[in-house]
Amino acid sequence: MHGTMPTPAMHLALAEKMLRRNDLSSSARRLLNQQRGPFMLGHTAPDVRTVSGQRREECHFYTVPRTSYRPAHRALFDAYPSLRRMEALSPPQAAFVAGYIAHLLLDELWLDDVFQHVFLQDWAPLRERLFLHNVLRTWADHQAQARLNGTVMEALADVVPDGWLPFVADEHLCVWRDWLVEQLSKDQGMETAGVFARRMGISPAEIERVATSPPQMENRIFRHFPRSALRSFHEEGYEGSVVLVDWYVGGSARGGAARADHAAPTTGYGSNTIEEMST
Repeated sequence: MHGTMPTPAMHLALAEKMLRRNDLSSSARRLLNQQRGPFMLGHTAPDVRTVSGQRREECHFYTVPRTSYRPAHRALFDAYPSLRRMEALSPPQAAFVAGYIAHLLLDELWLDDVFQHVFLQDWAPLRERLFLHNVLRTWADHQAQARLNGTVMEALADVVPDGWLPFVADEHLCVWRDWLVEQLSKDQGMETAGVFARRMGISPAEIERVATSPPQMENRIFRHFPRSALRSFHEEGYEGSVVLVDWYVGGSARGGAARADHAAPTTGYGSNTIEEMST
């Protein structure tokens, strides 16, 4: 199966929005702004598997197709309990893990509400639907890149992982970091269409031709997946990420590990709530 997730730029744009707005608790906002680079890297880090060669479930903690609806961040903390207790980690590692679990939430939301709900439905041949899914991700990636703060590249470049993940080597995180920095430095933007095109055995121009054509986007994609549904995805992804990160950083700071094991604020998360995810 071809990629089913939001792009790195989409994750970075969400991280920027979380830092820019005042919806996080003061303790979470303070930590994440002080550790902006690690938080940004964490927001993209599950995709390090493209460098490390690991299976999806080793970094994302869910499978495609789904074999369980246990939230990925819960599976991560069950597999590696040392990451659950934010107060036991260094500030850079805590911010990195906060970004990591926000990435997992957004990926699961896209998988359930966009890829499976729309592009796995039988309204065109499968290859056409996979192609249009990559077109949509390319289009959304262009939008996200336009929203990125110009200092994201510099923040990422300064990050030095130090044993932050027990299941990914620092050297792989460094290679991933350097690839992101190199991509963000390109005058023409990140080569998103090129990555998707190579996976499909087509030219990037075929993807860009549709992604940059408003009539084609309307006729071939948005009539199946309305813009309002995409806005809802972004809104739910942002709100869910704020609650989850606040639960991890702000909640742990206020209530320690016990809070991470029991109730957390309730908000939408696909078909689940944060409270359901924590049980």
